[in-house]
Amino acid sequence: MRTQVFAVVVGLTWLSIASAGMAQPRAKEDADSAKAAARFQQGVEMYREGSYEGALAEFRKAYQISPTYRLLYNIAQAQYALHDFVGAYRSLLQYLGEGGGEIAAERRAQVEEMSAKLAERIAHLEISTNVTGADIRVDDVSVGTSPLPGPVPVNVGARKVSAVKVGSPAAVRMLTVAGKERIRVELHIDEFVAASARVESGAAPRAPLPTTLAPTGALALRTEAPAAPSRAGLMVSLSTTAVLAVATGVCGYLALGAQTDLKNQLDVYPNSKGRIEDARTRSKNYGYATDALGAATIISGGVALYFALSHGGAPQKAKSRNTDGSVVLVPTVGGMVLQGSF
Repeated sequence: MRTQVFAVVVGLTWLSIASAGMAQPRAKEDADSAKAAARFQQGVEMYREGSYEGALAEFRKAYQISPTYRLLYNIAQAQYALHDFVGAYRSLLQYLGEGGGEIAAERRAQVEEMSAKLAERIAHLEISTNVTGADIRVDDVSVGTSPLPGPVPVNVGARKVSAVKVGSPAAVRMLTVAGKERIRVELHIDEFVAASARVESGAAPRAPLPTTLAPTGALALRTEAPAAPSRAGLMVSLSTTAVLAVATGVCGYLALGAQTDLKNQLDVYPNSKGRIEDARTRSKNYGYATDALGAATIISGGVALYFALSHGGAPQKAKSRNTDGSVVLVPTVGGMVLQGSF
C-alpha cells in the first residue's frame, strides 16, 4: 500500500497548527485558522477515502490560508499517492527548509530517508531546441522557455516532451524514462513559412478561324473570341486566403492552450511570479497573433472575391464580342459580297 512509505499525519499535525495560531489571537488570524483547519480535516477524510486529488487540493488550500510548514508533509503524502514523485520530493525539501530547527532530529531523519527513496524514482531531462523563446512542456505542462537553465526533473515512466512556438508547428518527442536516468532530448522546430501556390501562366495557342454556312446559304466567318482574363490572380488570392485561415486556426488553438496554461499556473500553489507572468505574456502574444492573422485572412478573402467576380463577367463579354464581330460572305447575282462588323 502507498501508506507503507508515508504515514498519515492527522491529529498531531493540526494540533501543532492550532497551537501556532493561538500565539497571535487576533480575530482575522483566528478566522483564517478555523478555515484552514476545516480544509485540513476535509483533506484528511478525502485521503482516507482514496480521493487523493481532492485531498491534495484541500491541503494546498489550507496551506494557502495558513502557511505552516507542517502542512507540506501532508501535501507530499497526497502527491506520492498520485505518483507525482517530483512534486512530493520538492514538498519534502520545502518542509525541511521552512521547518528548520523546529523539526525534531528523528522526524528530520525520517523525511530525509523518504526523500532518498523518492530520488530513486526521478529522472532528469536535458531539453534543447534549435530556436530560442519556445515554450518547453512535459506532459503538456510548461516547464520554462528555451534555452532552459538546467535539466528538468520528471517522474519515471512514459513522458511527452514538446516545444511550442508561435507561427511554427510543435516539436514532440515521446520517451520512457527510468529512475535516476539523465537523458538528452533535442527538439527541432521547423520555421513556419506561409507558402502561396505558384500558378504557371502561358499563352494559349490561337484556334483556327472557324467557318460556318449561314442559314441563307451565306458563308459565315466568325472572328476569334478574345481570351478570358487570367485566373492567376484568383488562384493566388484563394491560396493565400486558405493558408492564412489555417494559420489563424493554429494560432487560435495555441491561444486557447496558453489561456488554459495561465489558468493552471494560477491554480498551482506554491508557484513563482515569473512563471505566472510568462504564462500571461504567452496568452497575450497568441491572442495578438490570432487577431492579426484573422484580419489578414479577411482582406485576402476580399481580394479573392474581387477576382472571382471579375472573372465571372468575362464569358458574357466574350460572347457579346463574338456576336458583334461576325463576318458573313453573302452570294449575289453579280458575285459575292462581304458583310459584317468588327
